[in-house]
Amino acid sequence: MSAVERILSAANLFARLELAVELVDVATVRSHYRRLALAVHPDKCSDAKAKDAFQALSEAFEKLSSEVGQKQCLKEAGIFQGKARQAQRPQPQDDTKAHWWDTKTWEEFEERLRHRQRAEEALTRQYSSGLRARFATFKVRNYVKAAERAVEHLDRQKELPESPLWPPESTQAARDLEEEVAKARQTEPWPGAANELLPDYQERAELNDAALAIQRLLELMTHLRTVHLYCIYCGCTYDSPADMDRNCPGITEEEHDEAKSFGVRTSEETCVEAHVPDEGEDPLEAYMATINAELPKQKKRRR
Repeated sequence: MSAVERILSAANLFARLELAVELVDVATVRSHYRRLALAVHPDKCSDAKAKDAFQALSEAFEKLSSEVGQKQCLKEAGIFQGKARQAQRPQPQDDTKAHWWDTKTWEEFEERLRHRQRAEEALTRQYSSGLRARFATFKVRNYVKAAERAVEHLDRQKELPESPLWPPESTQAARDLEEEVAKARQTEPWPGAANELLPDYQERAELNDAALAIQRLLELMTHLRTVHLYCIYCGCTYDSPADMDRNCPGITEEEHDEAKSFGVRTSEETCVEAHVPDEGEDPLEAYMATINAELPKQKKRRR
């Protein structure tokens, strides 16, 4: 059986990566992913189903590339309760969606994979201490929310469809729930009773878990930096990967704070001053405000 067939017929996410259904070292997950990606990447494999296999493989890696993700998948599969359920078969790839692993060439994919690994290692170093992570939780929450808004804004600019990386209140599921609540208001036993069905999108209890918040930030940063060439700390969309490597101080907030200068940026790129919103501030409004504030400066420089 070929690698493509094995991946597409795998019983669960672990099997797609040829891993035992148990907690696995992240380095091992990454090693298996790269080896199998080399076998099924459309640039390296002529099989008609290579694209679907590569998509399924990458989705498995995205979910299993952290201990947090592995525990969640094991729990959902019923492993922790002693019952293993059959995973759904991977669906054909939706060409309208954009993922960091969607590349035309193997070389570009390798560069993005290396970039993601550097981001993961940098975030792990920055928040490795439990005490430090607790103190940083509030800031990470803000960066996650700002990054989600940035992903939605930039995805919409490219006319990309809804993504799991968008703010939960911007999803179709949220809109469907609002419609259900609107219907429930017609028969609610007391005024405001139906509103209890609505989640608190400001609270986001899952982001109080430092490990979950950092993993979410990694996924968002990977998407922003590889798909959109956007840095949440610089507040810039760069011209090219080389431009980002040359002018962006690094991947983490610390690297930006330590940098004496952000470097000389090219005149064509869209750059705005980095801005981290307060807890009660709308990140998208803050982002757009910084862009509007920068436009007059750019016009002056062009004269």
